[in-house]
Amino acid sequence: MRRAAVAWVAALVLSCGLLVLPLVAMAATSAVNIQNTAFAPPTVTVRAGDTVTWTNRDPFSHTSTSDTGAWDSHVVTAGSSFSFTFASAGTFAYHCAIHAFMHGTIVVQAVSTPTPQPTPPPPTAPPTPVRTAPPTIAVTAPPTLGPTDEPTPAPTTAAPTATASPTTAAVETLVAASVSPVAVQVTPAPASGDGLNPILIGAAALAVVVLGTIAFFVARRS
Repeated sequence: MRRAAVAWVAALVLSCGLLVLPLVAMAATSAVNIQNTAFAPPTVTVRAGDTVTWTNRDPFSHTSTSDTGAWDSHVVTAGSSFSFTFASAGTFAYHCAIHAFMHGTIVVQAVSTPTPQPTPPPPTAPPTPVRTAPPTIAVTAPPTLGPTDEPTPAPTTAAPTATASPTTAAVETLVAASVSPVAVQVTPAPASGDGLNPILIGAAALAVVVLGTIAFFVARRS
C-alpha cells in the first residue's frame, strides 16, 4: 500500500512538471538595439513571460519608457542595457524620454495553455493470490479377492482287487486238502471170499492217484 501511495505522488509531481515545462521552455529573451537614435527593430513580438532587452549602441544616453507607465528604464548610458519581462498579453507602445521622436512597440501574445494531462490513476494493487487446496487423492480400495474354488480332485479309481475265482479257490482248497496226508484206511478184506472187495480197493487207489495228480499241478502253478 505504501509503494502505491509513493507511485501516485510521483505521478502527480511529474504531471505538474509537464504543465510548467512549456512555460519555461517557451520563455525567451528578445533584443532591441538603440542605435542611430532609433529602436531597432521598432516592433517586437513576444509571448507572455518573455523578456525584452534594450542595448544602447549610441555614444550618448537614451531611455526606454512605456507610454502607459508600465516600465521606465531611466537613463541608459552608452554601452549599457535594460531588460523588462512582460507578464501579460497586450500591445505596449514606448518612447525615449530624452529624444521624443524615438518610438517603439512591443506586442505580447498570450501563451496558449496546454491541455492538462489527466492525472494517472493510482496503480492497481496486485491481486492477492488465492491458495488453492491440494486435490484430494481418492484412495481406491484394493479389489476383494473372492474365494477361489480349488479344483476337486478327480476320484481315484481304486485298482481292481483281484477276486479269486471260485474255481481257483476251490482248486486251492482242494490242493490244500490234497497236500494234507490222507489217511486211507484199507479195510482188510474179509476173510470170506466176497467178489466186491477188489473193486473197492481199486477205487480207493484211483482216488489217491487223482488227488496226488491235482495236488502236483496246483503246486506247480503257485
